[in-house]
Amino acid sequence: MSFVQTLELDQIFNLAEGVLWISIASVFLFRLRHMQQNRDLSIASVIAFALFGVSDFIEVSTRAWYQPLSLFILKACCVVTLVTVFILYSRRQKAK
Repeated sequence: MSFVQTLELDQIFNLAEGVLWISIASVFLFRLRHMQQNRDLSIASVIAFALFGVSDFIEVSTRAWYQPLSLFILKACCVVTLVTVFILYSRRQKAK
């Protein structure tokens, strides 16, 4: 029996989410060298999306986004970072 056959549906979705978030982090990372404005926000986004992807991979084995507490804290920090990046980016765009 292969690894994929032993996974439940929620675990498969968590794997897919992890790949999605890390893919988004990769897009930000590859575009970073061509950016001159908002580099700080892009770097923060790369880190937050990548760590959020890693947290989904961890969630495959824990089967809960809130356990252990360190996983919950990691996810919360990523969400707060991404919301903060969005707010700062929006403010910078309005200021132009």
